[in-house]
Amino acid sequence: MNRQITIVGDSLGQWSDGFGLKSKLPAEFKVTDLSIAGFTTEDWLQNKDRLNAIPTDLWILELGTNDAMVYGTIGFESRTRELISFLESSQVSKVLLTTIPLTNMASIKETIKANNQTIRLLKENKPNIDYVEIESIFELNPTGVPLYPLSDPIHPNQIGYELMGEAYRKKILGI
Repeated sequence: MNRQITIVGDSLGQWSDGFGLKSKLPAEFKVTDLSIAGFTTEDWLQNKDRLNAIPTDLWILELGTNDAMVYGTIGFESRTRELISFLESSQVSKVLLTTIPLTNMASIKETIKANNQTIRLLKENKPNIDYVEIESIFELNPTGVPLYPLSDPIHPNQIGYELMGEAYRKKILGI
């Protein structure tokens, strides 16, 4: 039985080629990455009709860095709830949220931390929602090597993207 996974994200999803999930998951999983650099939850709400075009069993929402830069914490919960409600109402599917990495940009770290806590709380009352704990993985950094290039404090390097992809893979497969 084939399972369709659709990633709705920003540059982290787009620039990592969907976190390498196409090659990390067994053949029964078909991964479509709709991520667009610069997109926020608001951008996806304004483009939500694009999301209906793809039958999906599992949505991965990887959003928040651009929200932190553009809106701070204002409206993050309500926009995320609205996007989840749309995805749940349009198809019978599950939604996997992401606590995103805090980045190496000091000016948005606390905002991302607050928005990630919102993500964690959203799961509590929604049975079809879960999240992948990327923030903690980056903060604990099991590799011990830098996860960001010196030239870019927002986008992880290949090691960082690999950690993200592996975390998604384990969550999807229930490992």
